[in-house]
Amino acid sequence: MRQQLRQEKRRRYLDAAVVIVMRDGFDGLTMGAIAREVGAAVGTIYGYFPAKGALMSELQIYAIETIVGAWTEARDTWSADLTEAGLSESRLALAAILAFGEYFSQLRSAYPEEFRLQQMQLAERTEIFDDADLSRLIPAAAALLRCSYQVLDSAARAGAIVDPDASEDRSITLALTLNGLALIDNVPYVAELISSSQLSRQLLLDLVVGWGADPIDVDAVIDAVTLVADTTPLHALPGYQSHRARNVLVTVEPHTIDLSDNDFAHVDAIVERDDVSVARS
Repeated sequence: MRQQLRQEKRRRYLDAAVVIVMRDGFDGLTMGAIAREVGAAVGTIYGYFPAKGALMSELQIYAIETIVGAWTEARDTWSADLTEAGLSESRLALAAILAFGEYFSQLRSAYPEEFRLQQMQLAERTEIFDDADLSRLIPAAAALLRCSYQVLDSAARAGAIVDPDASEDRSITLALTLNGLALIDNVPYVAELISSSQLSRQLLLDLVVGWGADPIDVDAVIDAVTLVADTTPLHALPGYQSHRARNVLVTVEPHTIDLSDNDFAHVDAIVERDDVSVARS
């Protein structure tokens, strides 16, 4: 019980941190800011995150794990739908690359906070992570790159594109390029003139052809991928649970535990909470 309550409070503080970063940027994220947001003592926050670097790394891990989880749901659902479309093995592998592009484009609207968090960190030049923070953050970042690597490696091994040995470099190219194009949406007026989603689609088509895909095969799978992604978008998937979708508000109603029956079995749990009042009669 105590561990569960501690996890709930930790989740609450991270939720507050997301709100602060989205509103005030990384510079506005302090332990004091979180304490004010949730109505807790600053010392309590330090009990969960010993330094700002630890808090920042946890935010990044949260964002990346959520984004990776979204791809897992999309990959499984979309792959099943594309298989039903009767595509050959090589075309199905090629479709998986294009589906990854569709997924990445939809992240901006389906997971806006999480997507912006990982983009903001790419643009952050301040070195605030120590070795312990990096030891947790790097594996999470690697998991995101592994998503693009898997689709590229599978496509190369299925003969949809050439040179399986280049999959690792291509996965980095793909992930960073799609991220870079998404920054267009942050530029005033430019986003109204240029669709980053359309640019991403065109760039991805150019990349896969450059990596050896047959243009005829590409044309054969484009419509199927677009239809599947539009029919079951990220926000409609069973595992969809973004920060915004959870409707996370930092203000939480106090919990009241009735101990009128003189049952003090939960006292240990109560001690762990600063948002609980105890009613005795």
